[in-house]
Amino acid sequence: HQVEYNEVNVDQLTPFQANAEITPETLAEARLLRDPRNPVAILGRGELKNPLKVRVHRVTKGAQAKIEKAGGSVELIG
Repeated sequence: HQVEYNEVNVDQLTPFQANAEITPETLAEARLLRDPRNPVAILGRGELKNPLKVRVHRVTKGAQAKIEKAGGSVELIG
């Protein structure tokens, strides 16, 4: 039984304001999740200019590097 993640790319986070907190709830409100009941994974496609506080279930190394390079932070939730 495989977990199906909602996959969100770094470039899909660009509309969020600087220092916004990105959670599964805020992503669902922005209509970026296919199924809000599933966990969220951030993938590394694209670039990010604004620092964001990202709290999701999974982040690729590339995505984490881009979020931190933009001045943001990544926190994994259980």
